[in-house]
Amino acid sequence: MRTVAIFYSPGLGGSWHVHNALMDPGERRKIVHVFVGKPLSTSADLINAVATQNLDHVFIPYHSRQSLFLAILRARQVLKSQDVQVVHGHGIEGTMIGLAAALTVGIRERIHTRHHATMHHEGGPRHGVIADRVMNYLSTTIMATCSNVSDCLENLEKVAPAKIKTLEYRLDIERFGRVSDSRVAAIRSRYGLVASQTVVGMITRFVWWKGVEFGVEAFTRYLATDPDAVLVIAKAVGPHGPVVRPLLDSLPEHSYRLVEHEDNIQALYGAFDILMHLPVSPGVETWGQVYAEAMAAGIPMVCTRAGIGIDVLEDGVNCILVNYRDANSTYDGLVRLAADAHLRS
Repeated sequence: MRTVAIFYSPGLGGSWHVHNALMDPGERRKIVHVFVGKPLSTSADLINAVATQNLDHVFIPYHSRQSLFLAILRARQVLKSQDVQVVHGHGIEGTMIGLAAALTVGIRERIHTRHHATMHHEGGPRHGVIADRVMNYLSTTIMATCSNVSDCLENLEKVAPAKIKTLEYRLDIERFGRVSDSRVAAIRSRYGLVASQTVVGMITRFVWWKGVEFGVEAFTRYLATDPDAVLVIAKAVGPHGPVVRPLLDSLPEHSYRLVEHEDNIQALYGAFDILMHLPVSPGVETWGQVYAEAMAAGIPMVCTRAGIGIDVLEDGVNCILVNYRDANSTYDGLVRLAADAHLRS
């Protein structure tokens, strides 16, 4: 029996992690899910899925970098008691704790999936770059989610190509194209959206690299041409809130909705007329789940090109491409798309 311990950083969840957690591990293979830190609302779906299916799981206390050493000691105990042969980390804290514990107890297969690309190189903090290099060193294999990530690992962080494997995210995209009218109507009712309104959506956390503020500024201008339009931002939590919220406060209260968490994400896409997705540079998006989900749902996008979007996005073909960090360009994209039904289709 080979036992694999999967370490998750605080707050990790979402459909991709849930899908992976519920996969059959195969014969003579056991999975132990190790959750680092206090459970957060963003990880509720993953934790609930693991608990509901009675999958082996453990919680390790972690509060800040000051508790890192104690968390590694706790992780060592888990690895020894479960007789683990392989460790796989997701997220910075989970990877650092899991791989450090694995190395010190002699586990030879140490893997982590890199869920970010150039983010730390472009926006810091500096200790983030240092942490990335430490995790690269601790790993025997690094899973890159797309060419964007592997390029960062090879060219910026000088990781040996033989250490890198590319495995893109896997999504059940058919669910986004099979949403009933009743499910969409329920979403509209829940958030007070009227079918006659233009609903502009953003699926994004409040973090600097998602460019949320440029979308809000563009929408603010767009209201002058479409006063009944509504902006809906889902997953609207994160440290960049102090930058975004003053911009939202300047909008009429009826013109926007903030959604922290929505389980019925497929129907939420179905309630959008236009979607904005505005990463601030080509390298900051690790993959770009929103690109794939919006296409699967048939929702036209105004977006910047990042992550997997570098490979698949074509202006005027499957999206409207706009400039990075540019509210004016984004506004022009909204107006262009809203005014042209043929282009939207």
